[in-house]
Amino acid sequence: MKKSFLVCFLLTTLMLVSCGSDDDGGINNSLIGTWKLTNAAEGDGTPIMLLDCEENTTFTFTENMFTRRSFEANQDRTDCLPVEESTATYRTNGNLIELLDADGNVIVPTESQLSFAVAADVMTIRDTDPGTGNVVLELVFARQ
Repeated sequence: MKKSFLVCFLLTTLMLVSCGSDDDGGINNSLIGTWKLTNAAEGDGTPIMLLDCEENTTFTFTENMFTRRSFEANQDRTDCLPVEESTATYRTNGNLIELLDADGNVIVPTESQLSFAVAADVMTIRDTDPGTGNVVLELVFARQ
């Protein structure tokens, strides 16, 4: 149940927080595209077993819009919950994803800092505690 909560937390957090304080207003073209969730791990590297439905979760990045389409497990991880889709405006700042409010202002993070890395057709998103610098959760996606 803790693992399911962590996966759901990161997916929700990505829609609610941003990262970093420097403003380059950039767009990282390596992010653009649709990404399908393939793996998840706790901050210490312990794998989180994903249900088949969770592996259908996608993140889609255009030049300035982010869409999350999530398929999540129920509380006891025996069945899948209905699809949830949400969108947000974003920009990148180095390896950080900054979500923007309706006025184009960066939404300041409070509990987590999200960074990404893209290598070929694999994207890794790390949820880091800004107070300790420790990775809390890591999600791995494959480019579609």
